[in-house]
Amino acid sequence: MDFSRRTARLLHDDHRETIALVESLEDLIANARRTPPDVGDARTRKTLKAASEMIGHEIRRHFAFEENELFTRLETAGDIGIATHLREEHQAILPLGEQIERLSGRALSDGFSAEGWREFRQLGGELIERMLAHIQKEEMALLPMLDELLDPETDMELSETFASV
Repeated sequence: MDFSRRTARLLHDDHRETIALVESLEDLIANARRTPPDVGDARTRKTLKAASEMIGHEIRRHFAFEENELFTRLETAGDIGIATHLREEHQAILPLGEQIERLSGRALSDGFSAEGWREFRQLGGELIERMLAHIQKEEMALLPMLDELLDPETDMELSETFASV
């Protein structure tokens, strides 16, 4: 998508990075199926490392920016419904991301037990589903709204804030 505001473009780029990670998790789960993957495999390690380092940080950073800087502006402009809905989705997604972050870190140091892999697959599948649906809503609703809502000065301030967090 093409967005005229810098803030929307930065969030879009962030979404693309998150989608790439989510797709890596999806591939890991699909390829391993019920058998825990070999954490010595370079591709598996790369995916788990990205998940343990990026998910919690990126999700927290991205969500906090949206909630603190964008949703309040939408609500002030009268778009309470979308802000409320996206905030509720954040509250459901963040704990899943944190659990995947924790499980990935544990797997990197200790490998997957059968139970640990079952938990990872189940939570990972839920995270993948929720995250992809959430990003799609933001891409189709939130980001176009920002193009209309933000004036150039506010857009520059917000994009600088987002880039610095």
